[in-house]
Amino acid sequence: MVNYAVFMAPIFKKRIAVFFLNKIAWTINMRTISQIVDDGVVTPDIDDTFIKIKDALNAPFTPNFFRVWAASPESMKGIWPVMNHVLTSGWVGRRLKKMIFVAISSLKSCHYCEAAHHAFCLSIGVKPEQIDRLIKNYTAKTDDPREKAAIDFAVKLAKDSHSSSEQDFQTLRELGFDDEEIMEIIAMSGMAVFYNHLANATKINIDKGFQSKFQGK
Repeated sequence: MVNYAVFMAPIFKKRIAVFFLNKIAWTINMRTISQIVDDGVVTPDIDDTFIKIKDALNAPFTPNFFRVWAASPESMKGIWPVMNHVLTSGWVGRRLKKMIFVAISSLKSCHYCEAAHHAFCLSIGVKPEQIDRLIKNYTAKTDDPREKAAIDFAVKLAKDSHSSSEQDFQTLRELGFDDEEIMEIIAMSGMAVFYNHLANATKINIDKGFQSKFQGK
């Protein structure tokens, strides 16, 4: 019969070691993630959240956007679920949602989110010239009128959330979106603005992994 205490001891020792190493780094005011926020302590609970984030985003590393919130674990509890449910779940495809994210991030001058989702778009097959159009013109260069209409609607709301109309809904319905999908597009638009706000305010450094991706390295 396996002695549970003996089996778990190495795991607990490792977690305690990680905690105190991070505590030391925090006390000497390291800033590797943000220009203005000191690196937070990565507790075992936060580390578990980072693993979930990597898995959900299909990312090889935890983006600095989330790592900066180790400085505020309670805020992290609310911030990550927004992306987990709005971006990575639902009926509207992730490709379209990430294109919306790039366009709105460029509109809002959020260089971090623009770079991050530029890299994610490349990873899922969005063409470089399409991404360039999203960045420069906040719209899509695509043969799919559904994509263009959804992106244009999301960007319109990011500029002015009061601007939605019955005609917008009707246009999207005629292109094949149902009301649940239209609501997802609205949620994606709002989430992008929210995340842009957080990234701009915390002045996050762009991850080297993202830079290498969109620079073709």
